[in-house]
Amino acid sequence: MSRTPTAVTVVVLALLAEQPRHPYDVFQTLVERGDDRLVRVNPGAVYHAVDRLERDGLVEAVGTERAGNRPERTTYRATPAGHAALAPAITAHLADERPALPDFPVGLAHAWRLPVDDVAAALRARRDREAARLAELRARIDAVRGEGLPRRFVLDGERELVLLTAEIAWLDDVLRELADDTLEWGGPPPPDFLAARARRLAATDTRSTP
Repeated sequence: MSRTPTAVTVVVLALLAEQPRHPYDVFQTLVERGDDRLVRVNPGAVYHAVDRLERDGLVEAVGTERAGNRPERTTYRATPAGHAALAPAITAHLADERPALPDFPVGLAHAWRLPVDDVAAALRARRDREAARLAELRARIDAVRGEGLPRRFVLDGERELVLLTAEIAWLDDVLRELADDTLEWGGPPPPDFLAARARRLAATDTRSTP
């Protein structure tokens, strides 16, 4: 791949490197394996990724089939170039240094502008949703491990379990402090902080002046 591969492109290429599939089968396999929690994917995104991979010479069409009254479906497989590109693409994602930019931190950074009840309600909803995700993911991992799937195949799930557990615990702490007013919610930053920041910025400007 001449440019940085997207996450969707990598997972699609990986499935086509396993065996020939048509794009909708790729999507169904992603959902069945739970990989739709790793990337935001829908059938359209899969078809787009396959088109891009085909343009880059990394996959090729190997046949077309029709089942009943359904539209024709083209089956694709990874080319030798696609097989060769897969390992570097996976390595690039393992060592990725680009910061993740999810929406939640933006909300946290500006939450102080909202009434405390609104913040608590939003965080409580997030906490309950993440707890449900945690239970579902733990059950799924326990199920496939119980069927004999080696741990190396679920490292991504293990990492997500750790992150979800930590986030839920943190949310519980914040919600408790919002409830008992430990966070002293409301109002802009205190005057002492603003004065200290102004002095620091002034000192920085003085040092940077030639």
